[in-house]
Amino acid sequence: MPVARKMISADAWLCESRGMLPNFVLIGFMGCGKSSVGRRLSSLTGHRFVDTDELVVKAEGRSIPQIFAACGEEGFREIEQRVLGDLVGVAGVVLSTGGGAILREANREALKKIGIVVWLDSEPSTLFERAIRSGKRPLLQTPNPRETFDQLLSARRPTYESVADFRFDSSLVDQEEAARKVLEQAMRLQSRRA
Repeated sequence: MPVARKMISADAWLCESRGMLPNFVLIGFMGCGKSSVGRRLSSLTGHRFVDTDELVVKAEGRSIPQIFAACGEEGFREIEQRVLGDLVGVAGVVLSTGGGAILREANREALKKIGIVVWLDSEPSTLFERAIRSGKRPLLQTPNPRETFDQLLSARRPTYESVADFRFDSSLVDQEEAARKVLEQAMRLQSRRA
């Protein structure tokens, strides 16, 4: 006689399957919501939230603007590459990357090894509004921040697309809903790969 399957909610299933969840790597341009969505995804999965910018700051003992001022973007990217390499093989993380982490081939390879790579995206005007609001974006400290923003975004979009396992538009949902939808898409992707 077949045993009846117990019906469980998605949240209950998630609690039972946390040990089987992959790592999640969030990529995307400044202002796309990697940190806020990442923190919510971390609380949903029980994974530790890790932000590459925070790791860089901790490793160097100084802020991102200070690193840019002292070492330039190239020096910052060297440190970023080192901290990403240290995460390969670490389990149980939701990783929020800096917007330019995908610029180096070594980083792109590391991100793929770390976990499922999710490209968070939005309309350019939404991204710009969010990015400029913080006032802490070294790459936008130019005479024409919007022009710089548009050039960088245009140059990076093809790389985000090539690295990502899937793209998620974060402009039409709040961060909680975005985290849930990202988790659902990632689990579908993982089940297809299994």
